[in-house]
Amino acid sequence: MIQDIEPHKLNNSFAHEEAEREHVVFTFKDGKILLYRDSEDNLSLPTLGKLPGPFEENRDKALYAFSVDQDPMFLILDKDMEPAGDEFTYRDLRELYNVQPKWAALAGVTASHLNHWYSEHLFCGCCGSPAKLGKWERAMVCPQCKNVQYPRISPVIMAAITDGDRLLVTRYAGRPYKGLALIAGFVEIGESLEGALRREVMEEVGLEVKNLRYFGSQPWGFSDSIISGFFVQLSGSDQVRLDRDELSEAVWLKRDEIPEQNNHISITAAMIEAFRTGKINY
Repeated sequence: MIQDIEPHKLNNSFAHEEAEREHVVFTFKDGKILLYRDSEDNLSLPTLGKLPGPFEENRDKALYAFSVDQDPMFLILDKDMEPAGDEFTYRDLRELYNVQPKWAALAGVTASHLNHWYSEHLFCGCCGSPAKLGKWERAMVCPQCKNVQYPRISPVIMAAITDGDRLLVTRYAGRPYKGLALIAGFVEIGESLEGALRREVMEEVGLEVKNLRYFGSQPWGFSDSIISGFFVQLSGSDQVRLDRDELSEAVWLKRDEIPEQNNHISITAAMIEAFRTGKINY
């Protein structure tokens, strides 16, 4: 999955670091990430020294984000930074799946999560005053009313519904991703993970489930969330009642009917593949 970057390690502890020319820098525009393109058309994460524009000006804007191993990485909250010539290009975050080194996808998506949060908290949500960066922790602090805002992480549940050797797989409605998916949704106020799972399953496909078994979790900066995945067993009728606002399709597939999942990034693919290969017999 996206977080599996061993032997490397992402360290997201707050720190005071100053950006240098060799340090990786993230900047975004309209949800896309700025990437560097070399003479052989290979894409990589840009370093501060390669960014378009004056070096000192870029360094002054660089905000420490996190480190990978011992290498600090920075974020520039500058939506007006334009690529210079053919060396730079804004690309969809999912293109990071094919960028080396292997930690690039996790780093880029996590930086996007931070970028989204910082951009939404430039002003205090209580009194409207301009907010300032926290000095001792990753936070946005209001100098007027002292309100403190921390990075938002929204909990999401994912349900792989099984019935013997069958798995219910879905496809999203109205989204660019057209591959196989599982039931998923955000946890609402006052809900447990288990309660949210049962509600989402009922709302999207009209099924009742039982015997929830935890599979694993995944940070998913695309939606500022963390996903908790569960395998669950069908309880009662297998007749699907599809919510067509959310899903275009939901079908039961036997193990040998499920195509191999070549995406090693998402928990969705990991769960489907675990069932297809028999690693999960539930």
